[in-house]
Amino acid sequence: MKREFYARIIVLSTLLVACEAPLPQQEACVLPGSGSSSQVAQNQNGNTAQEPRECVLPEPALEAELTVNLSIRDFSAEKEAKLQDAIERMLIVINSEDFKQKVLNHEYQGVKTFVDNKGLSNEEVYQVLLDGAETLNGVVDHEMDLDLTLYYANNSTVGYTYPNTNRVWTNDKFFTTNSLGKVAGNIVHEWTHKLGFEHDFNSTARRNYSVPYAVGNIIQELVDSL
Repeated sequence: MKREFYARIIVLSTLLVACEAPLPQQEACVLPGSGSSSQVAQNQNGNTAQEPRECVLPEPALEAELTVNLSIRDFSAEKEAKLQDAIERMLIVINSEDFKQKVLNHEYQGVKTFVDNKGLSNEEVYQVLLDGAETLNGVVDHEMDLDLTLYYANNSTVGYTYPNTNRVWTNDKFFTTNSLGKVAGNIVHEWTHKLGFEHDFNSTARRNYSVPYAVGNIIQELVDSL
């Protein structure tokens, strides 16, 4: 039974990207305080080029203080920098009033609810996210415990995990080219599994309204629109 469940989780993660077509990448904004102060920069040919715009940060939610406890494996320095950037933006977004309102007002078939919500209201789902109590830890510490391993496989799996570990495997095939929002959204999707949320095994019409898919998509949208 356990082996069957583990296999199910892997397939669920596979289906997350198997049905998605690549989206055009937009230029990421520059976070305030990142060290980019001038409005123009020299490109490789010596010509002046406009720097990326500075991010417009959302209003923080007063009750949101989620942090990250991060462990990583097999990331190069360059890819670790991208990961750290995505996580920094993800924290800004997940602790924002915009994120709170999108979770509280999420609808399925005209009703404010999530699919596969463990019987919780939208307000309760939001609180579970803020509590950060992974199923294996069971401690409300307002912290995302992320244990990420980068690997490469030439298939449609963007990432996967098992229910008996907080570790998540991220496929470099997608990580390298994905926007910061997609990276952040996939991390949060997998993390919600650690909080006990699941979704349909098959690619059903209702699956995108589950907590992992819907919350992951909210994160992607907000990060990429900073």
